[in-house]
Amino acid sequence: MRHLMLLALVAVLLAPGLLAHEDEESETTTTVDKSGLGFKTDGFEINIHTAVQFRFTYHDTRAEGPHGDNGRDFNNFRFPSVRTFMHGYIFDPSFQYRLWLVWSWGNVVRVEDCFFRWAPESYFNLTVGQMRVPATWEYLVDHEHTGLPDRAIADEAFTQGWGKGIEVSGRLGLYDTAFDEGLLLWEVGIFNGVLAGTDGAQGRGTIAADGVHVSDQKMTEHFDGGFRNSDWKVNGDNFSQLVDGQMMVAARVEFHPMGEVFRHMVDIDSLEDSAAWFFMVGIAANWMSARVDGFTTFLDNIYYNSNAGASLAPPASGRKRVDAQIFHATVDGHFRWIGLSVNWALHMRTVNFSARGALKEFNLAQDQYLAKALTDYGATIDVGYFVLRDRLLIAARFSMVDFDEFKSRQIGSNAEVDGDAFGADSYEYGGGVSWFIHGDNLKLQLDYRYVTQQLPHGRGALARGVRKGDWRNFQEIRLQLQWIF
Repeated sequence: MRHLMLLALVAVLLAPGLLAHEDEESETTTTVDKSGLGFKTDGFEINIHTAVQFRFTYHDTRAEGPHGDNGRDFNNFRFPSVRTFMHGYIFDPSFQYRLWLVWSWGNVVRVEDCFFRWAPESYFNLTVGQMRVPATWEYLVDHEHTGLPDRAIADEAFTQGWGKGIEVSGRLGLYDTAFDEGLLLWEVGIFNGVLAGTDGAQGRGTIAADGVHVSDQKMTEHFDGGFRNSDWKVNGDNFSQLVDGQMMVAARVEFHPMGEVFRHMVDIDSLEDSAAWFFMVGIAANWMSARVDGFTTFLDNIYYNSNAGASLAPPASGRKRVDAQIFHATVDGHFRWIGLSVNWALHMRTVNFSARGALKEFNLAQDQYLAKALTDYGATIDVGYFVLRDRLLIAARFSMVDFDEFKSRQIGSNAEVDGDAFGADSYEYGGGVSWFIHGDNLKLQLDYRYVTQQLPHGRGALARGVRKGDWRNFQEIRLQLQWIF
């Protein structure tokens, strides 16, 4: 069934090109090379390839406390990603399209990139559809073009994922350099505001009297959820808590003074001239707001357990009475020179809560155990070097995420607690080696990473007014084979 769906989709995409010039002679070419299948006529082009990743993982978890995750160790084989990529143009090269399909084993096809782009000039491109929100460089790089099997934990915590909307982008050549052209690139867009989680928590678990019990190990390790945009599902035209009628605005600007640094995490196909070094600096920012109340979640006390909770009924419209105003900014830099690659990124996110509607009648600002504002930080540095040119890469990484602490109450008991946060402070140390047998189209990667996390809302007695959080640590060894055809 899955293959029939793909063939039907290809037929639909090919039809306009086959019919575009039926009354005149046109040249048709079909090619099969290392980049997959290509079909081209006058006024139409489609390129198709499939990227497959097959991985063995050994995972070892160590945690403190009687409720720790000790013993949740595993090793297994799996497919972390099987994706089909289609791109090309229709009518002429200025009308472009891109489609990423991710195959799952539940007979469900996940659509990631799915957009149409009009690019009449290099300095003006208009894109509509679903695309990656222009935030972090690391997330804008395709998953198949990395030096280590997965993105860093800071990128997992702060990326904005996919969004449906409209974007204007472009590139401007500034001056000639010795090897390339100095460039300025930009992207500005407006997208749906779809909150990734109902309360902003990034997979940390449930609060109990003795601390946090991690209920979903994968979510806590990979920062699922959070105060960010996440809009890759098919959502109906109706009001809901996650789709709250709000919009996200996002922008990214990159300066490439020595020539373009291509969206790849390593310096593959580098120039051998020692004078050919390249770097770029990028800055991105996005803003959205979303209504929350945190019913039965870590934000429970903002609405239901506050002094207003006993006398204030939920709104009949369903529109929540606490507005979370979310701002995220990223600054990153990337250096390339004779097989050496250095990538760094700094992240910052602020969330401010304010009462709306009938909740404004209550003086919640006087309650110091209601979360009112927080600021989270993250940072990553990756270094890679080709020991054998375009063949054998060694890489190392350090990444960290620091979640802001705030005062809160336990659900149900309303007990006052210091030192809560929306995620686990985390530190990642890792490195690996990659063998590019045929570039990204066939490569073998082996890596090791060690991650230590301090859970918020710790157990035990208060120490200087702040509860001590549990530490949970895990380490992984991963061997991954990637082939693209």
